[in-house]
Amino acid sequence: MEEIKNILISRGYTEKQALAIASELLQMDNSLQKGFRCWLVSEEETDYIVEGFKLSELKHKFDLTYPAALLTIDWLIKEPERAIKSINRGIK
Repeated sequence: MEEIKNILISRGYTEKQALAIASELLQMDNSLQKGFRCWLVSEEETDYIVEGFKLSELKHKFDLTYPAALLTIDWLIKEPERAIKSINRGIK
């Protein structure tokens, strides 16, 4: 987790943000882990579509970082009804 935190900090997160998000990223659905690991190494972004929502579109529409967009896709996997309602309201 320390390595992930340091990478997040080097990419613009504050230490507090990096600590909070690192543990969430480690708990993401396994289907997203490969894309996340790729981003950690090379900043290459893997796109995903879940419940009709495309990661790249969510990222652009809501001005999300790649890790934040991954967590949104993870939320769609784990709690689709709740996540869809929130996304349709503008992610609140």
